[in-house]
Amino acid sequence: MKKIFQFSYLFIFLFVLKTLPCFSQQNLSLSMDVCQYRFNQDSSLVEIYYSLLTKDDSTSEKTSYVFELRITEKENVIISNLWKVQPQTSGSEEENKSQMTVDVLRYLFAPGTYNIKLIAKNLLSPNLVDSIGIDDFSVGIFGNDKIEMSDVEIAQQIIPVNSTNKTKFDKNRFSVTPNPLKIFAKENPDVYYYFESYNLKGNVARKYFEIKRTVLDMYGLPVASLPAYLKKKRVRGNDDVEVGMFNVLKLPSGKFYLNFAILDSNANEISATNTVFFVHNPDVAPIDRNSLPIENQMASSEIALLPQDDLDVMINATKYLIEDDELRVIDNLENENAKRIFLYRFWKERDNDNTPALEAYREMFMRVQFANASLSSMKREGWQTDRGRVLIKYGKPSEIQYYPNVSDFKEFQAWSYDQIENG
Repeated sequence: MKKIFQFSYLFIFLFVLKTLPCFSQQNLSLSMDVCQYRFNQDSSLVEIYYSLLTKDDSTSEKTSYVFELRITEKENVIISNLWKVQPQTSGSEEENKSQMTVDVLRYLFAPGTYNIKLIAKNLLSPNLVDSIGIDDFSVGIFGNDKIEMSDVEIAQQIIPVNSTNKTKFDKNRFSVTPNPLKIFAKENPDVYYYFESYNLKGNVARKYFEIKRTVLDMYGLPVASLPAYLKKKRVRGNDDVEVGMFNVLKLPSGKFYLNFAILDSNANEISATNTVFFVHNPDVAPIDRNSLPIENQMASSEIALLPQDDLDVMINATKYLIEDDELRVIDNLENENAKRIFLYRFWKERDNDNTPALEAYREMFMRVQFANASLSSMKREGWQTDRGRVLIKYGKPSEIQYYPNVSDFKEFQAWSYDQIENG
């Protein structure tokens, strides 16, 4: 069944797309999105969502459109499908001139990397063609031993349904109408989302678990007008379906990231998934972060995303870089919020560019993560070791010399730095 949106749904898409060359010249605009879900131990279910926005300025015979889907793996054709769609006509003449066809295709794939290409062509005017592709789409396998999450489908609408009169958009008791464009604005401000979580039983310590929703801007920073949202859910089975909605009326135009995470009892991420969406809100001015109070600046920075355990590690690792007077300040920080504000001030002062992101802090965080992953010992985390301290302070060495067998010495390494103290 092919879904046709009415004119009111199309207004914002026409407004955004009319300036694009492909749409203004061809009156044809194709969009596509892909998500994967668990199926069995050998393959995953891949859903391909597509939409075709057409604008027919003629009063002649209504045309049909032919679609071609080609999916390849290592240049081998896995799927090659052709089908025809005729947009339905309903409502006023103006409504019939602008239609959006929306559909979903489902396939089972073994693990691998695939190239997906979709082509749409006007049968009455073969020169009116649009195509879209996704290269190197990685399909994996969802295991059974740890909590995992599917991709996130961005939808135009999600409503509960019963088991009768099922449509192609129905899954797990919901009708999920895809939005492959992922564009939202004042005329359609509600962002609906759908994803699945797996292997909850036996991996959640209590009867409940928490899902954290975070909206990030193009720099990967939290959006103050849409603060992080926590939802507590009871473990009712091994798997879980999450649907929800938020609106974008307070967001300025731009690209945004929608992140979801399942948290443990210490608010640390067990599993995460994410997607992107786009906002067209020319009436909403971008926020001047520097004009905000310091606490609000911190709340829209990377520091606000730190779990409690990582916050304490970053505070202690920062001691490697500070002077004695700052050390006394750190030792007297009274609560979590004070620690976050200190970290934000510290790294804001050391940020050398004009982007909202704290690049120096991100580099420091990656060094701590690398130290913990590579330099930990039986008794200490990597950031607490001598090598971890040097790595955090100076970065990775220019050269490492290994001395496994030296008379009268334990095994050791010599780290050389070309970029500090004249090498």
